[in-house]
Amino acid sequence: MNHPCLTVIIPVHNSSSTLRQVIASVKNELGPDDALIAVDDRSSDGSRAILEEMEVTTIESAGKPGAAGTRNTGAFEAATEWILFVDSDAVVPGSWRQQLGKRMEQAEAVQGVYSRRAPGTGAATFYKNYYYFHTFTRRIRGPFIKGCGTFFFAVKRDIFKALGGFDENISGATIEDADFSERLWTGGGRIVIAPEIEVFHLREYTPLQFFRYEWKMMKAKALYILRRDRSRGAPSISVAGFREMIPVLSGAVSSWVFIAGLALWFSGFHYGPAVSILGLAVTAAGQSSFVYHALKDGGFRGGLACLYILPDLILVIPAVLAACVSFISGKKY
Repeated sequence: MNHPCLTVIIPVHNSSSTLRQVIASVKNELGPDDALIAVDDRSSDGSRAILEEMEVTTIESAGKPGAAGTRNTGAFEAATEWILFVDSDAVVPGSWRQQLGKRMEQAEAVQGVYSRRAPGTGAATFYKNYYYFHTFTRRIRGPFIKGCGTFFFAVKRDIFKALGGFDENISGATIEDADFSERLWTGGGRIVIAPEIEVFHLREYTPLQFFRYEWKMMKAKALYILRRDRSRGAPSISVAGFREMIPVLSGAVSSWVFIAGLALWFSGFHYGPAVSILGLAVTAAGQSSFVYHALKDGGFRGGLACLYILPDLILVIPAVLAACVSFISGKKY
């Protein structure tokens, strides 16, 4: 079957340690009418030399520094019917092109998923990757997904251009994809999820790097929800719809009930332990599916990763409060 041709856009910023694996995985499946464009966002680590060595068409980012401007530069250069964004640390699986082609017939955009596997041996890396795998494949009911993740995201070129691409006022790589997916949905477009396309991320995280990443993302998402156009309906949260993320949102509250119970206990209130147990029980109930599958797929490493659940949930409310302070003080992005 002939599938619509596409242009793969890979945004690059100091990605020399992962580029070869990513580009090789993409090139293996490209059709004769497909194209590959790398967009260099002011790299200084030799990434450009690797792109030249691998004979990849490379252009300089013409947008604002960051993921949104870099992806827009490549997308607006594309001449094919479809555009596929692949991150410079995301290795696509074998037969991705055929699987994507089938999904292109079902909607205006297609979303791949995180792999259940994670690089290295660290628990923080496994937790971060498996959290998104679990969200994509078990929390989201499908077949359509409210948000999107640009590590592997295909969209019709005409629709992307009509929507103006990604918002370049959003710095870094945070919620530019959530903003775009909301505009796509508001315009009548749909994003179909492709769980058969599991993308392996090469980036590893130390515990400190992980929590810094989470704080940045949580605060950015909260700021976005505060400034967004309310006419778009309920927002996406971690690529899922609001209802699909109730276990996480309830856990963000119940984790602080747990802390409040401990504070009451240490202050001499006899009912403090009961409050803590209640908060912990509600949190555990909401995360039981994640724990079960993380242990099943990750074994001992998955068990260690589950230790990140509580501190990760505890971080949500402080990040939201920090975003509120920024918003009130006039910082909207």
